Amino acid sequence: MVLKGMEKDLTFIGKNIRFFRRSRNWTLLQLASKIGIREGPLGRIERGLNLPSAVVLYKLTHVLGVSVDALFASEISPVQPGLIDDSCFVTIDSHPEPPPKKLLSACHEIMTSFHALEDICGVQKQAYLPLSIPFDPDYQGMEQLALRVRNYLGTGDAVLFDYFELFENFGLRIILFPFMNPARDLDSLSFYEPRFHNAFFFLNSKKNSEKQLFSLSLELGKILIFNQMRIRKDKLFTLSPENPDKDRPINEDRGAKRFAATFLMPKTAVRTTVGQLGVKPPDWSWELLLRIKHRFGISAESFLYRLKELDLIPNDLCEEFKNKIIHYYGVTGFLEPDASRRCLNPNGRFFDLLLAAKNVKSAQKEVTEIKKIVDAYKIIKE
Repeated sequence: MVLKGMEKDLTFIGKNIRFFRRSRNWTLLQLASKIGIREGPLGRIERGLNLPSAVVLYKLTHVLGVSVDALFASEISPVQPGLIDDSCFVTIDSHPEPPPKKLLSACHEIMTSFHALEDICGVQKQAYLPLSIPFDPDYQGMEQLALRVRNYLGTGDAVLFDYFELFENFGLRIILFPFMNPARDLDSLSFYEPRFHNAFFFLNSKKNSEKQLFSLSLELGKILIFNQMRIRKDKLFTLSPENPDKDRPINEDRGAKRFAATFLMPKTAVRTTVGQLGVKPPDWSWELLLRIKHRFGISAESFLYRLKELDLIPNDLCEEFKNKIIHYYGVTGFLEPDASRRCLNPNGRFFDLLLAAKNVKSAQKEVTEIKKIVDAYKIIKE
């Protein structure tokens, strides 16, 4: 069935088929064989040149394990935790409102492009970092989880410089681009890919480096928490004799934040850094606070809270600095005091794959389409 007239508006059906095929790591020939047609006609369907017949549609839904609505969906929809299966992406978000459809659609196109580059370059889609790790559902359990992840990454308690490169070396996908309205104030969004035990982390490039690093760690914590909720199939965080903090009971959101804080600022690293300077709790100055927080690449507010958690700063001085930070954020629109010193290399793996794909002659048409997506969403290159 050749597309004519208004039928051209349905070319996204082919893109959806290709997206689901690649999310299962199947080649065009493999899917064609499974549904009983030749590779050429299926390729024309995926490129939007032909529409699938009713029989082919039925076979596609059966083999791919998706509904007809999923094949005809013009925009990606987040999958709820209870509906997850081995072939779906899951959006992890702590906010009650789902992310704007425009942003989800952008993420969908970028994920599809990333899959395409992985296929063109013949690289594996699996992450080397386990994204399902058991933990005790309390604050101490989240700290221990963060240390376990660091051990998997081989970093221990070391103070790190480039977390982006570290994550990407373990096969995780990180994409920075400017979130558009109405999501421009959103910091981050992540998708878990169960089939390959991997994830996509989308960070708002309009935010400063401190916010980006914390958001990356926060999203990783959310995915780890989500996977345990899915496995245990019950409420993960509850008040108990072992978790008696009634004033600030732990929940999914607070658990992820504790994970992020501990991941970026391990207890041993913070205590060692402070101890090497001989800084006693009452000795902190505003200038010293800002100087030391730069070592960890986090915001002044996050570092101050971590000092408070570790009893490394007295309450009155902590409150004084907290008020000063809040005032500064209010005046500058959440700029970081003493500016941002952390230099990060964004989208390294994505553009490395894109550069490698340029050498594959048979993929030039698809590479050109990916370049258009890069330009459309202003995916930044260091």
